[in-house]
Amino acid sequence: LAGSADRRHRYPFINCTQCGPRYTLIEALPYDRPNTSMAGFVLCPECRREYEDPLDRRFHAEPVACPVCGPHLTFVGPEGAMTSGDEAALAAAIAVLRAGRVLAARGIGGYHLVCDASSEQAVQRLRSRKHRPDKPLAVMFPQCGRDGLDVVRQELDVPDAEREALLEPSRPIVLLRRRAESRLAASVAPGLAEVGAFLPY
Repeated sequence: LAGSADRRHRYPFINCTQCGPRYTLIEALPYDRPNTSMAGFVLCPECRREYEDPLDRRFHAEPVACPVCGPHLTFVGPEGAMTSGDEAALAAAIAVLRAGRVLAARGIGGYHLVCDASSEQAVQRLRSRKHRPDKPLAVMFPQCGRDGLDVVRQELDVPDAEREALLEPSRPIVLLRRRAESRLAASVAPGLAEVGAFLPY
């Protein structure tokens, strides 16, 4: 929420305490913070209190972090120049997408290759880099609106069963029929009436 007073507001590495990253963090058994890639991020007093309190939902949530003690975004340009700071790095990434270029976003389980799915030139550039001339690409939509599917509905038809599938916690890719007025590039799914859609996880 805009203007939220929550200390983790807009922190990019917040995660669910029930289904957050595990296998991508663990380096040894048992699964405790010193045995994860979070070991180098010393907990601030507030996160330490949550982590050690059996009544707190973040009790022994090994990836627990906040803007004070956790990791932060960094943007690395094609020539290796780095932009640090969450907001500055995010702005640099957005500029790449708006320029029709391809962005590799490192996530908790690997890399997402990202481009503007409404730009034929950007999608073709991604296809060229991936050596994937025809195979359909899935499109990740922003979660907006009351049920999170407002932007999806602008581009694709969303029947009830598919709506439920899109909103599952596992965030599956769901095939949806393209609307006649869809702005998605034709090369997202060449020759097909359906597009694979999913929400951020």
